[in-house]
Order: sequence, then structure tokens, then C-alpha cells
Amino acid sequence: MSQYASRQYDSDEVTRIIRRALRLKNEDTISHQDLIDTAAEIGIDPQHLETAIEQEQREYKRERVRKARLKRRKAGFYSHLGSYLVVILALLVINIFTPGPWWFQWQVLGWGIGLAFHFKAVFFPVGQRRDAREKMRRRHAGLIMCE
Repeated sequence: MSQYASRQYDSDEVTRIIRRALRLKNEDTISHQDLIDTAAEIGIDPQHLETAIEQEQREYKRERVRKARLKRRKAGFYSHLGSYLVVILALLVINIFTPGPWWFQWQVLGWGIGLAFHFKAVFFPVGQRRDAREKMRRRHAGLIMCE
């Protein structure tokens, strides 16, 4: 008998153990039927398993959409940053080679403020805190098993 026969595992440990076992077997996937059979062997009702699969697929799609949106937003910010640097450099050169007072810093400041707000909106969105609170609420309500 195994030394672990009386040991209890939480959901995170089960996930890690099964992933490791699949890697040791040189496989990354398991068939739907194998999943149903395995769940039945450990006493999980097939209807609960199907519900969990549907929830997992919805959550996975939602996460993919969120990551794609974040990637687009970051690309937009980096494009904005690139434009800022090119134009500000050009304005600096113009200001250096034209007579008169320095006016270059006002463009740096004005556009820089806009760029700073764009940075904050992309990398520290207000909705992110709201999403985190919602995820915690759903987790405590039992709608999310593990992530």
C-alpha cells in the first residue's frame, strides 16, 4: 500500500499532479471520454463534470478575449510612445536650430501628460480592480473552483 493512501489533495495539487503525469507520459491532452472515465472512477458525477467543462470553456474564452484586448491596447500605447519620441525629437531639433526662446518643453509637457494618461489606462486600468473583486466574489460563491 502506498505511503500516501490516507493523504488528501486540494484542487491545485490535483491539477499540478495530473499535468506532471501527462508530461511524464509525453502527452499534453486527454480525450473527453478518458476525462469522463477518470472522473467517474474518483466519484465525480458526469453531469457535474460536463457543467465544469462548460464553465471552464467559457472562462478560457473570456480570458483569451481579455488577453487579446490587452495586447491591442499595449500595441496602441507603444505606437503612441513611438510617435511621441519621433515628433518630440524633431521639435527639439527645430527648436535648437531656430532663433528665439525655448518652446520645446511645452510640447514635451503637454503631450507627455496625455501619454502618461494613456500609459495608466493601459497598464493600470480601473476596471482591473473591479474584475478582481468580481472574480473573488464568484470564487467565494463557489462558481470558480481553481485558477
